[in-house]
Amino acid sequence: MEKNLTQGSIKKHYFRYLGAAFGGSMISCIYGLVDVAVVGRYQGPQGTAALSIVAPIWTILYSLGILTGSGGSVKYTYYKAQGKNDKANAYFTLSLLLTSAIAVVCWIGLTVFDDQLLRLFGADDALLPLAKTYLRPIQFVIPAYPFTQMLAAYLRNDNAPGFAAFATLCGGCFNIFGDLYFVFGLNMGIFGAGLATAIGVTLTIAVMVSHFFSRKNTLRLARVHGYIHKAKELVFNGCSVFVSEIAMGIIAMLFNRQIMNYFGADALAVFGVIVQISGLVQCFTYAVGQAAQPIIFENYSVHHIERIRETRKYSL
Repeated sequence: MEKNLTQGSIKKHYFRYLGAAFGGSMISCIYGLVDVAVVGRYQGPQGTAALSIVAPIWTILYSLGILTGSGGSVKYTYYKAQGKNDKANAYFTLSLLLTSAIAVVCWIGLTVFDDQLLRLFGADDALLPLAKTYLRPIQFVIPAYPFTQMLAAYLRNDNAPGFAAFATLCGGCFNIFGDLYFVFGLNMGIFGAGLATAIGVTLTIAVMVSHFFSRKNTLRLARVHGYIHKAKELVFNGCSVFVSEIAMGIIAMLFNRQIMNYFGADALAVFGVIVQISGLVQCFTYAVGQAAQPIIFENYSVHHIERIRETRKYSL
């Protein structure tokens, strides 16, 4: 039976969503840390530095998926709570279309201009081949990255936060064990880490898509009227979280360039480990916001202000 967030215990709803969001965020951070540890063990400091060069790319790809996912899912929740399912699913359809367009552009950019982009992100002549080797298998699944964030946002707002976390867990667990098997077991080195990452994100998407075949699913394709107006609303709603997320990627890129200019690859390897560890702390703060968002917007749509205040209290 579908859980109505406008009724029942806010505390129970909030911590259910918090547990799912925290689990999903944590496993993503952990498998990034495992990537760094395994590649560093096999390739040495230069392998870790090469992963630091690539890391901001994932942040930027994720931020684009967050823009379309968070921006559209709040409107989806708003109209769904009012029983206007066609209007709600119009935003889901628009998010799919925008994410597809973004994914294609990113795919072309990272496939055709990979050398230029990696150099922009700080790679020198020594790190460029390693970074390209890691990216080679991932280039086939670049569109999956923004889609993981977009679909996760909609699954949380479709009363399936646990399933979104489970999908991330499946991909993350495969990535962890795949790293060890491909890098050391098959002696593939940094290419094996890239292969495990590519298969892991594909598995995450496959599990998320299976939600659409469940009886609990309310996400449907719908006719979109007023594309430009709805797209403006979507971008406006998702802009704040998008800017904060993409800023992290841009800052990391600038740090990479400065560290490589002044200290070299060994220093960048150390910085890369520090960034991965700090991500473990950040993932909890992300989860706090992700847990509150569906509850706040569903109650906002029916003007349950006290329930919104209670949700905010738990977030704070």
